[in-house]
Amino acid sequence: MNEAFFFTFAARDTYEDIARWRADPADPRFRRMSRGVVTVRYEPGWAYRANGMWTVCTPAGHELADQGWKLHVAVTPESFERVLGTVAERCYANRIPFKHLARRELAWLVNAKYAPRTASGKGIAIYPSGAEDSVRLARELREALAGERGPRILTDLQVDDSVVHARYGAYRRRFCRDESGAVRYALRDPAGHLVPDRRAVPFTAPAFVTVPEEFRRRPPAADGPLPPYRVDKTLHFSNGGGVYLATDLNTDRPVVLKEARPYAGYDLVGGDSVARATHEYRMLREFDGHPGFPRAHEQFTWQGHVFTAVEHVVGSTLQEWCATHHPYLLRDDPLRPPAAAEIDHYRADVTAVTARLRAIVADVWARGYAVGDLHPGNVMVTSQLDVKVIDLEACSSVDGERVLGGAPGFTAAAKQGRAADEHALNMVELSCYVPLTQLTVLDPAKLRQFVEDAVTCFRLPREWGARLLRENAGPAAVTELGTDAPSPVGPASGPDFAGWAAQIVGGLEATVDEARADRLFPCDHTGFAMPSVCLATGAAGVLWSLGETKEVSAGPLSERIADWIMVNSRAAGTRLECGLYDSELGGGYALWRTGRPAEGAWLVAAALAKDRDRCGLSVFAGLAGMYLAAAEMAAGPDAIVPMTVAEELGAELVRRAGLLRRGLAAAGRPTVSAYGLMHGLSGVTLAVHRYGTDVGDPAAVELARDLMDLELAGFVRRGDGSLQLDDDGKRTLAYLETGSCGTALVLSELTRHDDWRPAGGATVDDLIRALGPEMMFQVGLFRGRAGFLAALRQLAGNGHEIAGPLVNRHLDRLGLHELRPRLGELHFPGSGNWRIAADLRTGGAGVLTAVAYASDRRDRWLPGLW
Repeated sequence: MNEAFFFTFAARDTYEDIARWRADPADPRFRRMSRGVVTVRYEPGWAYRANGMWTVCTPAGHELADQGWKLHVAVTPESFERVLGTVAERCYANRIPFKHLARRELAWLVNAKYAPRTASGKGIAIYPSGAEDSVRLARELREALAGERGPRILTDLQVDDSVVHARYGAYRRRFCRDESGAVRYALRDPAGHLVPDRRAVPFTAPAFVTVPEEFRRRPPAADGPLPPYRVDKTLHFSNGGGVYLATDLNTDRPVVLKEARPYAGYDLVGGDSVARATHEYRMLREFDGHPGFPRAHEQFTWQGHVFTAVEHVVGSTLQEWCATHHPYLLRDDPLRPPAAAEIDHYRADVTAVTARLRAIVADVWARGYAVGDLHPGNVMVTSQLDVKVIDLEACSSVDGERVLGGAPGFTAAAKQGRAADEHALNMVELSCYVPLTQLTVLDPAKLRQFVEDAVTCFRLPREWGARLLRENAGPAAVTELGTDAPSPVGPASGPDFAGWAAQIVGGLEATVDEARADRLFPCDHTGFAMPSVCLATGAAGVLWSLGETKEVSAGPLSERIADWIMVNSRAAGTRLECGLYDSELGGGYALWRTGRPAEGAWLVAAALAKDRDRCGLSVFAGLAGMYLAAAEMAAGPDAIVPMTVAEELGAELVRRAGLLRRGLAAAGRPTVSAYGLMHGLSGVTLAVHRYGTDVGDPAAVELARDLMDLELAGFVRRGDGSLQLDDDGKRTLAYLETGSCGTALVLSELTRHDDWRPAGGATVDDLIRALGPEMMFQVGLFRGRAGFLAALRQLAGNGHEIAGPLVNRHLDRLGLHELRPRLGELHFPGSGNWRIAADLRTGGAGVLTAVAYASDRRDRWLPGLW
């Protein structure tokens, strides 16, 4: 959740800018937290202004440098205001600008367990004019703050053993493209070129910068002999530290090393990772020898970090185990429904696993404790179905205060101790059948629907469902549970499409906010980094979805959206993005498609006039998407792009795609980011092939075929016979954005031209076999059920017979993802199922588009492509 973490606090139901967050004193999660605005002493001649989650303090007449050795001062929730006062006085005395977190609760947020590691500890940033000023001020602050302690800022160089850190980076916001074409923060090199300002862990100085001696990293002092462990693999990183698979060199046995960083990874009661690690080790020793917990071998400190060596449990997390064995997700023949024997076998195994988990938790209760943080990621299952609880960080007295908020969908904020564990146990068991329990947070009515679905699909006793509802929702929620009827779904699969779509429009109208410039509708958290008028996560995607869908009465709303795009498009014009899905090009395309060609032409011309020398080749953000959209907008009597411009884009695409082919052939297998429809080879293949067929260029067609072969070389065949993208051996991917779904669409188009077949013998049907799971975690167009639904409808229309039945399968299961928190509104969750989203890429607009296309209520479903 690290990427989305900051966007889940400021609003209960939607992803929101963290600058809008105010910790609610009525929220039981934050009752121990210091809250409110933080200020520094007013200094005459200084200006103070708000900038997002920061307050910026600048001396009058000061001209901020473009870049340099900025200083960061690490803070904790306890030290923040005290440290800030000291830093402010030094900056006032030296007339050096600085900024600080604007609110007290933000000092907890940047240090929280699930916060991004790149934000760890950053409470104050200082902007000296030159390296000498940076070194001098760092020395002063190191001495003035000698008694303070805070987390190590992982993106910076620590100045000695202090809370002062330094990194060379940009002071002003400037942007450039990296080697892949992605837009990044920028520095200017000595030749005057903008180059990426890499804010990575660990810090690496730009090649043109000399690190001052005072900032050079010194080897940490040894705490004693080198611990006898060899780290073999990193399993996980969080703000609190890493988890590593290692070898004990004394015994040659595998162990898991859990790292705890001091003053980082704070919980809700003020404990850092070290405090929780110390407590967890004590709990593991308390339960030493119990088969339900890994054995704790030892705990030691090395270079200031606390490490716990625990037994390596061979198996998988319960979440992974369910994904591997769930009969509605994975089976030998994905084209047929699961057999009764498969369902019964899975149900029996889940019953055995959850019974063992309940017995373990009961033993914890018997000793006067509560586990405190139960969810499928904290439970290991072996091949023999033995169960171990692997995380006791939040274990506390059964009557004690909750330490961690708990995983959404597995916790109830009002419950403590044993009651909280009982709630979590029920939700863990339900998630084994319906892994969508996070949605119950957004719409409490989903609990009953999920219970009914589990009872029906897995032939569970009605008493099982009644017990779960009674214990988690209260006795009033328990009514007769049916066992014959399928789980209720929305009317999207029936004749009342117009009524269903009207509820989506109702949800959009309830959440639209025309006074904002950063977003018009609730969007995915990734949308805050893209222009608000773009197709993927911005207003243009919603406009495009509403404007071309039959039986949708949204004329006034569509006009309001179009007007808002024109008012707010100016900001997009100042950005580097120029792709179909990430810039105002998509806004212009949507306006053109929905009957406003003059306004659309203006935005399209602005996007196409941008410098594209270093933009990527992708459909989403690069030349492939630009060409596909331009070629479409150059055709017909309502053309708004000159055909010569489209052909120039196509020729440029083919030239650069040829260089890509040579580079990939020479380099061997690329990373997974090089594959897929939206960001990789499949999308480039589609655009190159269309250019070749449009202009009659056989060399381009042949290039497209070569690229398709390179794409398919990254796929592996699963046990169910499907071909799926291999994600470096960790998992396989089947999504529209990256995976089998998008590749199937492109391969279908290529193989219909001159009956060409790829070199490896892969077929479209091999790829389609991955697109039929009844149970899916996400619903979005790019990475979820909606994308499968629309793609399968198109593939069925292309003559691939196995796709047809799968269309109805996804329509029948769509209701699992529907959210109706308020009367008359229908919403869908964005990526991760953390919050509601309305955008095309992840939310309601994408679902509406897919269902409309699958039910013949629109002719096109993916802007610029199909």
